Amino acid sequence: MIFYACVKSNENNPSSYNGIEVSTLGNPSDVVARFESYDPLEDFRNFVSWSEGVGDDNVGFCDSLKSFAKQYEEISANDSHQMLSMVYGEHFEC
Repeated sequence: MIFYACVKSNENNPSSYNGIEVSTLGNPSDVVARFESYDPLEDFRNFVSWSEGVGDDNVGFCDSLKSFAKQYEEISANDSHQMLSMVYGEHFEC
C-alpha cells in the first residue's frame, strides 16, 4: 500500500497549521495517520519516524510539506531547516 502525506493549513499562513495527514494514495478520505501536536517540528519528527516504520519507499509527500516548512522560516529558521532536512535530507533545496 502506498501512502501520501500532506500538511493541513491555509496556504501562505504557517500560523494556521493543523497537522500532517496521511492517506492512501488515490483515496484522500482514507486517512491512516494524523500528526497534530502543538508543535509542527514534533509532528514532522513523528511523521518521519512513522514513515520509516512503514518503509520510506511506501510514502509520498505532497508539496505542502515542503511549502509549509519553508514558510515556517518566518516563525523559526532553525525549525524550518530541521523540518526540510528530516523529510528531504540533503536534497531539500532541489
